[in-house]
Amino acid sequence: MAFVAYNNTYCVTLRRTLKVPYERVMRAIESDDERAFWLDPPLRFEFHVGGKVYTNDGLPIAEFIEYIRGQRWVLRWISPLNAPSSKVVIEFVRASRTTTRIVIRHWRIQNEKDYNELSAGWLWFLDSLERYFTSERYLAYDYPDVFGSQ
Repeated sequence: MAFVAYNNTYCVTLRRTLKVPYERVMRAIESDDERAFWLDPPLRFEFHVGGKVYTNDGLPIAEFIEYIRGQRWVLRWISPLNAPSSKVVIEFVRASRTTTRIVIRHWRIQNEKDYNELSAGWLWFLDSLERYFTSERYLAYDYPDVFGSQ
């Protein structure tokens, strides 16, 4: 995770290599039924260009600009809870026969509050997915208060 002074915005970059075959990881991410086991509260995905990502209460938070199934997602972040104009790229790579790498880059984040919130959210996304493969249970979102009130 880094602050990029070039254009006065923040950028989150996370990489995770899972000791799980690529096909298994993609099924867990792309299947609505399976995703509900590790992503709680669940998100709803419309997997196509122009499709949106919705929270469990129907709030649109992102829109697909590019969608290459099992390889690359490019999203425009549209959550009304965050400043506009940020972008997300998620790449899925078959690192070996038994491992899968996920790279998440979220950039053009306009302020520190959003940076902290989005960093924690993406980290939880990866942690919960990884935990699902080791325990088949979701990881409750219990990261420290990103706004510093604890």
